[in-house]
Amino acid sequence: MQGRAAVAALFALLSSPLAAQDVARSAPEDAVRQEIVITNQNLALVTESRRVTIPAGSFELFWDGVPASARTETWTVIRPREAGVRWLGLTSLLPGQAAERSEWLESLVGKRVRIARPGGGSSEGEVLSVHGPTPDLVLFREGSELVYGEPQARLSLPAGPERASRPAGVYLRLAAERAGARELTSRYLVGDLTWEANYALTLAADEKTGRLEGWFTVENRAATEFSPARLRLLAGVLRTAAPPYRPMAAERAGIAAMSVAQSVAASESRIYEVPTPGRLATGRTTFPLAEDVNVAVEKRYLVRSTYWMGQNEEPHRLPVAVQYRVETKPLDRALPAGVVRVYAEGGTLFSGEDRIEHTPEKTDIEVETSEAFDLTARRRQTSFQQLSRFESESTYEVALASRKKEPVAVVVRENFPGDWQIVESSASPKKVNARTADFAVTVPPGGEAKLTYRVRVKMGS
Repeated sequence: MQGRAAVAALFALLSSPLAAQDVARSAPEDAVRQEIVITNQNLALVTESRRVTIPAGSFELFWDGVPASARTETWTVIRPREAGVRWLGLTSLLPGQAAERSEWLESLVGKRVRIARPGGGSSEGEVLSVHGPTPDLVLFREGSELVYGEPQARLSLPAGPERASRPAGVYLRLAAERAGARELTSRYLVGDLTWEANYALTLAADEKTGRLEGWFTVENRAATEFSPARLRLLAGVLRTAAPPYRPMAAERAGIAAMSVAQSVAASESRIYEVPTPGRLATGRTTFPLAEDVNVAVEKRYLVRSTYWMGQNEEPHRLPVAVQYRVETKPLDRALPAGVVRVYAEGGTLFSGEDRIEHTPEKTDIEVETSEAFDLTARRRQTSFQQLSRFESESTYEVALASRKKEPVAVVVRENFPGDWQIVESSASPKKVNARTADFAVTVPPGGEAKLTYRVRVKMGS
């Protein structure tokens, strides 16, 4: 028995990842400089330099304070030779990732753990086998019973030699010819860190001008506080590789006060430099984007309709959308995608919001906020004729009614399939694209106006 125990102890010592190497430690307070570039696709690039003291020979460096959402497959040590080390890879033990949770659970096989259940009560059991990253996929021996799965249970190890010896984090495997202090720089991608632009358009009383301001909202859900010396926000659509195909069975097993940010072109994207960013706590932090500037505003009313092939007897109501075309030239900068909120009556009335796409410099934006309350539109088909198997001709009438005290211009936008031609109309059509025509109609104060048009549509051949 003693010989067998000695062999088992020797095997455990040799198989331990810490047996042949020393372990150095790097804490967040050792950081010399941290730089972060955050995309608006829930992904950020962290570059962090730390001052560490290392031993000679092969060793592991525990890089503490790593977010659970760190993409450790992207981790690299930048220019290790300049720091006098060789980088040999890493081992990650991050509690927030399924693979590492499963690895930690597998290390408990054969050990006794305390099982705390969410509804109250606890028991002790032995871990027999692990089939996934959570306690509901673990086989326990509790007393004389075999129990498979403890959903939402919390597992803990008793104090003593059986306690887990490696804290969660990233272990960098390194080698150095001599001991001493070094400055090491790590670079990695991290999830749960993203940003969005927000804008406020405050309209003047006549709604022909307004004041536009904007700010960035950075959202940190990585459960880690960052303190970047340099913070940049990347606006653009980046391609990310799709995960490899896995069979189903494998899947089951497995507002700060500071200067306004300036933008510069970066590759095919646009990057915004945030001056003196300070700390990024868990939650939301805002930074100024666009100063409060006067802009020209054009208010428009838009009625949308889609052509249906065949005969339609019943008239139907069409909503009248309220749009604002905003001149962005005074800002003299690109506007990243985000939400524009519109306020009327001096900023005391919220009028609606709309999302804009990434917008280059000096390019106007369109914001659709609501439906007009005192403008109505009804559309009906007044005639239909089947000219051939694939071709037909229809006549439509769109009746517009207004209860406003001044005349208003309404654009009726019709969408057609196939090959189409406006044969005649009461208002001149403007071809917007291959499938769309706009008709401009002026509605008198408190009155009505009608748009009529005849369209010939050919579907197929």
